[in-house]
Amino acid sequence: GHLGESRMSPSETALITQVLISSGFLFGIAYLGNRLSFSNRFVNALVTALIFAVFYAGLAYTVDETVLPPELKEANRQTWLQMIVIAAGLVFALDLVANFISFSNRLVSALVTAVLFAVLFGAAAIYSSGGIPTAGAPPAPVSPQTTP
Repeated sequence: GHLGESRMSPSETALITQVLISSGFLFGIAYLGNRLSFSNRFVNALVTALIFAVFYAGLAYTVDETVLPPELKEANRQTWLQMIVIAAGLVFALDLVANFISFSNRLVSALVTAVLFAVLFGAAAIYSSGGIPTAGAPPAPVSPQTTP
C-alpha cells in the first residue's frame, strides 16, 4: 500500500476520534477518582466507569453527528448503546485491575487504565463487527491483481 491509499473513512475517523478523546478523558477521571475515593478500589472503579459512561455517550453522539455522513448515522445508532455498555464495563474492569497492580501511585494507575482502554476498546470496536462499520459506503478501491 501507498501512503495515498491510507485515507480513512468517516467511520474510521469517528472511531479513532472517540477512542483517543475518551482515553484522554478516562485518564483524567481515573486520576480524579483515585484521589476522591481512593480508600475503596471497587467503589473507585465503579464511580470511574459511571462517570466515563456518561461522558462517552455524549462524546460518541457529538462525534457521530459531526463526522459521519447522514447514511451512516442511522446504522451507527444501532451499535451506540452497545458500545457505551462495553466501554463502561471495560473501564470498570481495567480501573479495578490497575488499582490493584499500581495502587501505590495514583498517576500511574490512571495512566495504565487509560492506555489499556485505548488499546483494548479500539481493538474491540474494530473487530467485534468484523471491521469498522461502513454501512452504505462504497468498498475501498482494490488494485487489480492477477491470480496464477
